[in-house]
Amino acid sequence: MAGTVGLTAVGMFGRGSGWGLAPVEHTLCLIVGGIARKPAVVQDRIEPREVLSLTVVFDHDVVDGAPAARFVQRLVELIESGYGLDAHQATSAMGAEAAGILARS
Repeated sequence: MAGTVGLTAVGMFGRGSGWGLAPVEHTLCLIVGGIARKPAVVQDRIEPREVLSLTVVFDHDVVDGAPAARFVQRLVELIESGYGLDAHQATSAMGAEAAGILARS
């Protein structure tokens, strides 16, 4: 069914990424894995950081690669910044912005 979004979480099984299988009936499927401490580059230095595993699957019959890549890039920016976690921000704003990214493409 084109135009639907699926969201599932496999991170509840402990640390590590986990693997999710995207249902084929969704245009977009987000699979949230676990959070694990991994080495990451921060200001040209390698430091331990908590890293969230997130798998994003698009139906390329419905969504082109370029808007999909822009969506994922913006999603990563929002997650890394903690957007929506501030008590003064509306959590629904992220969903509206994400929908706008795909619509503009």
